Amino acid sequence: MSDILRLLVRLFAISFGFFIGCLAAGLAYAFLARLIRPEDFGRFSELELTVTLVVGVFGVASLFARAALLPAFVIIAIFEFWRRRDWLSHALAGGAIALAAAGMPLATGSAPSIEPAQLIAIHVACGIIGASIYWLFTGRNAGRWLPSERTKATEPS
Repeated sequence: MSDILRLLVRLFAISFGFFIGCLAAGLAYAFLARLIRPEDFGRFSELELTVTLVVGVFGVASLFARAALLPAFVIIAIFEFWRRRDWLSHALAGGAIALAAAGMPLATGSAPSIEPAQLIAIHVACGIIGASIYWLFTGRNAGRWLPSERTKATEPS
């Protein structure tokens, strides 16, 4: 496969992994911030609850994606070129990005009874969850599209 095609496939994989990670963070936020409570499952009809869950998760995920897009892609580019494939560095980077983005207000309509420290903890937990899902789908193959030193040494000059 040519280098350009390998890069395009990797960029698609990175975008897909970021999308899935943001969805996981949105789902985690919906439950951790108690936007959706377990007792709601018996009170509402299945269709109403499903629509609420899907719209809520996609809405929160889009807000997370907006807040984390640029810092996440900078971190992803660094991890790609340094070939960082370990879960811990991805999870810590996700937590750090979420901590930095926690200062940005999310217009999610969450209950005002959530204390700021609890809200920051929820953001960090969602960042770690999203980064872990990103690692599961994409991050554990970081840098594999780059030519290795062995390949460069064996190619004729």
